[in-house]
Amino acid sequence: MKISALKERIVEKIKTKGPIAFQEFMRMCLYDKDFGYYTKPDRIGIKGDYITSSHCSPLFSRLLANQFIEFWELLGKGNFCLVEMGAGAGFSAKDILNYIRPHPFYEKIRYVIIEQNEAAKETHKRLLSDFLNKITWLDSLEDLNEFTGCVFSNELLDAFPVHVIQKDSSQFHEIYVDFNGRELCEKTGPLSSVALQEYVLNHVPSDLPNGYRTEVNLAIQPWLSAIAARMISGFVLTIDYGHSANEFFDLSRNRGTLMSYVSHRTSEDLFACPGEQDITAHVNFSDLNRVGLQLGFSTIGYAQQWAFLGSLDFEKTLKDTYPNLTPFSPEMAGIKMLIFPQGMGTSHKVMVQAKDVKINGKIKGFLLQNRMDRL
Repeated sequence: MKISALKERIVEKIKTKGPIAFQEFMRMCLYDKDFGYYTKPDRIGIKGDYITSSHCSPLFSRLLANQFIEFWELLGKGNFCLVEMGAGAGFSAKDILNYIRPHPFYEKIRYVIIEQNEAAKETHKRLLSDFLNKITWLDSLEDLNEFTGCVFSNELLDAFPVHVIQKDSSQFHEIYVDFNGRELCEKTGPLSSVALQEYVLNHVPSDLPNGYRTEVNLAIQPWLSAIAARMISGFVLTIDYGHSANEFFDLSRNRGTLMSYVSHRTSEDLFACPGEQDITAHVNFSDLNRVGLQLGFSTIGYAQQWAFLGSLDFEKTLKDTYPNLTPFSPEMAGIKMLIFPQGMGTSHKVMVQAKDVKINGKIKGFLLQNRMDRL
């Protein structure tokens, strides 16, 4: 594959149909069936472009498993479907299933991984060879039957293609991608859909100054709607970097949150090497909360990652995972990355939404902190 293959496809589309919304450009860069970023192997990990919490330490997934056990108990200890979207290299699945194997929960769990990429599925199956009787791979949420359980994701929503808008002359316009004969470039145009117009009217502060740029993630609604249509009762646990609406639209964030990642380095040159770099945007968790309420979910918790993980029997699970841990153990670097502010401890937020579940009091993950009032 030539480096310019996807760029040529994008340019051809622009020449045929005119400038495309940034959302379409981002979709092609990440998900084009032939040349998109996520069609390629080895994008995540030390040798890839970025790492996620499951790469830092198995402690991360073991702590999540403590929360899933409580979810199972709240749902009556029956059959439990655990659906993972954006499973990466499969580390979370392996660590969760290994950890719960001695627990009665293991006998009741069915683990579903949503993954379209066939090469990724084969990588998962090699890593998870001990659990093939427990795991089902599906191409999309649409292939999932009705279930009771939990859908969870870690750094999934930040990869949903977003619209980019900017305020000029006291009104918002959309950012499009054009081709000037030599390179891809920006072009401003009208908002591209009624849904985007309604979002700007109802959910973007009207007093933002001229020149203010931000992103709109309209893909949250169909994603959560697909879950709601199939979930009889259960939970949605979402982990990602992001903010509540007040923080998301802060005046200091006047250029938005879009960023690209290559070889663990960040860049704001989003047009460089289409298909060869990750493109992400922070999540507006207030949107996730609002859409969930419309679909019959209730938000039961919102916290920073350090607080959520720290509430899940942290000390006992840490000791069980690393019996001989010392301050100088090599594993400490990964643990610090999970919970320290300079790592993912405060940048990443955790939200739990519930559908048709009776909950008395707080669930375990929000004992240290619950910032629902900020949503």
